[in-house]
Amino acid sequence: MPSRALAERYPDPLAVGGHPSIEMPPHVVEAATRTAADPAYAPTHGTSALRAAIAERLSGELARAVDPAREVLVTLGGMQGLHLACSAFGARSVSHGPSFFFPQMVEVSGGSCVRTGGASGPPDWEAWGAAIGRDTTLAIVNAPVNPTGYVLRPHDLDAIAAALRDSEALLLSDEAYQGVVYGDHTHLSPATHPELAGRTLVLRSFSKSYGMAAWRVGYAVGPPVVIETLAKAFMWQSLAIDAVAQAAALAALTGPQDWIEAAVAELGESGPLAVAAANRSGLLRAEVPESAAFVWAAVEGDEEAWSEHLALGHGIPALPGRHFGATTPHLRVPFGGRPDARAALYERLASVTAPS
Repeated sequence: MPSRALAERYPDPLAVGGHPSIEMPPHVVEAATRTAADPAYAPTHGTSALRAAIAERLSGELARAVDPAREVLVTLGGMQGLHLACSAFGARSVSHGPSFFFPQMVEVSGGSCVRTGGASGPPDWEAWGAAIGRDTTLAIVNAPVNPTGYVLRPHDLDAIAAALRDSEALLLSDEAYQGVVYGDHTHLSPATHPELAGRTLVLRSFSKSYGMAAWRVGYAVGPPVVIETLAKAFMWQSLAIDAVAQAAALAALTGPQDWIEAAVAELGESGPLAVAAANRSGLLRAEVPESAAFVWAAVEGDEEAWSEHLALGHGIPALPGRHFGATTPHLRVPFGGRPDARAALYERLASVTAPS
């Protein structure tokens, strides 16, 4: 993965990341501890309690009943859900850009992916739709968008539905950042659209929405035949997700929410500070994101040279925009982390120099 390669290639990068950085509250740790004392295999689809809680949450969001037994699969983070979906349905895929590492995931899984490019703001749905043909098997969207932080609106869902009307492709909606949305913006899943509800596979992650990156728990919600296809492959791949981690995820999802709400609010305050610092440099140009935890900064010149210079000269992990399908030079800079790391990031962004 490009972001991991970047972090491992350069010494002593700032301890910033793309998700809330927070100590787990006692009720989450206690739930995991109780389960660890009585270890047992979990069902392949996930524990019944966690699937029921996920189904209840999604039923409310999607305004329809979600069947926990047939429409929910607990996965090893969001990444496993992506891999399973790309392996099963990604023979001929289309994704928009900028967006997450979907073409890389599809290619590793043995398929091919056309990514329609962009720079920032709303995805170019006209170009995305034009790339979808009758033989397309998987159409991928980011909701919200990583790395730009754009949150989909109703007109975006209408455009997605229009683009898919003549296609039999499965719609994959990567919603890892659905719980990290700022201000007056509200996450809107494509699965809420009447034309898309029956053909959308929703993928989410506790890593981002609950700051539980180390626990590696995600989930997929979608049509029963799709979920069963993923579960059959998963059974022979990993058998089941760690029941201890699932217990922690269940406690996070169903218990008090004030701790994660405070962490997301803190990230919401950090974004404008990081963007303002980047803009003060006079060399980076960015707008405040609506979601996620990245400064999506436009630069002049070679983004690879910029990335290396920021890592070596400033300790800032800045991933080149080409990895996300950016059509102009950009850098993705994470602003999540503990207060001291964020403060150091603001200072360093404001004093950034150009690569020589």
